[in-house]
Amino acid sequence: MNIDFTRLITPEARAAADLTARREAMVCSRLQGRLVLGPDVVARLDAIAADPAESWGLRETIANAAEWHRNSQTMAALAWVLGITDDQMDALFEAAMQVVA
Repeated sequence: MNIDFTRLITPEARAAADLTARREAMVCSRLQGRLVLGPDVVARLDAIAADPAESWGLRETIANAAEWHRNSQTMAALAWVLGITDDQMDALFEAAMQVVA
């Protein structure tokens, strides 16, 4: 007896798995990210990177990471600090990955 297990997966579960896979592939350079964020948000980023009260890891990521990975804990912390939602973060990464510099 062959059972088609793919039919047992709900559309919601499939959408969640697709979103997880999409986010795993979202990677941009620091420059791409900064160009998409724009001067106002970048000024806030730079202020965070210079603030010794912020976590060292977050400051180093802002200032020195060659690549930003959507699923990294540091990007989640950065989104929280900046008040960026998950959907907005997805859109920012999608836009940043299209930038050619």
